[in-house]
Amino acid sequence: MIDAFGKLAAREGFHSLHDQVSELTANGCHRILLNLAGISSVDCSDIGELAACHSAAVLAGGELKLLRPVPAIERLLEATRLDQLIEIHVSEFLAIQSFDDSGIAVQWTVGSECYIG
Repeated sequence: MIDAFGKLAAREGFHSLHDQVSELTANGCHRILLNLAGISSVDCSDIGELAACHSAAVLAGGELKLLRPVPAIERLLEATRLDQLIEIHVSEFLAIQSFDDSGIAVQWTVGSECYIG
């Protein structure tokens, strides 16, 4: 799980969220849950960053899901139709369970915090 804080799209000189997702998928982590609870607002560059993260995960054979976006962000995801591409969850437990294809409970042991901008 990536706990995002601040702005999703990185400023020049900072690692982007897309870079972090690409690094995780390159290291074999193909189930990525992005916790947006620490993000209070987004703009068009942030929406582009989410789309790029989704693409990076899918191209690597994985998936990206979103956790706890605030209502304003959820409305923007709906307006841009990103909610049709990326699953959105309000419960961490249910989000993690949604990754499990086998019906066996998934246990996550690795966490990551992503401070951007």
